Amino acid sequence: MLNYLIKITAAILLLGCFQHAYGQKATEIFIPVGKSPGLSGKYTTIGSVDSVNTHNRTIVMHDSAAIYNVKITDSTKVWLDQSRLKASNKTGSFADIKKGLLVEVKYKGEKHDGAVAWIKVQMPVHK
Repeated sequence: MLNYLIKITAAILLLGCFQHAYGQKATEIFIPVGKSPGLSGKYTTIGSVDSVNTHNRTIVMHDSAAIYNVKITDSTKVWLDQSRLKASNKTGSFADIKKGLLVEVKYKGEKHDGAVAWIKVQMPVHK
């Protein structure tokens, strides 16, 4: 009986973890750059855009530690972080990524150079 209860408890905990991960994926668009619980700074890179190559759909960005080459594919989600403008975040496109903007990227794999699953672009405040 104890073995059965342990299996049921483990299954419930496992399903709870999947639900949290799915929930975060569904709401990631609304989370500002650098504020993703459990992701920002651990599984993402936050830095400034140094250059944009529209022909290859790549960007070069840097943080305090390194320079990164980032590939934006057709499946990469681009989100515009408008929290500093006191506006709702929205879906963007590759054309919204500009030199000098702060971005946060979540890579598809473990490698910190290459294709990304999503990129958040912090929209500047214009005065």
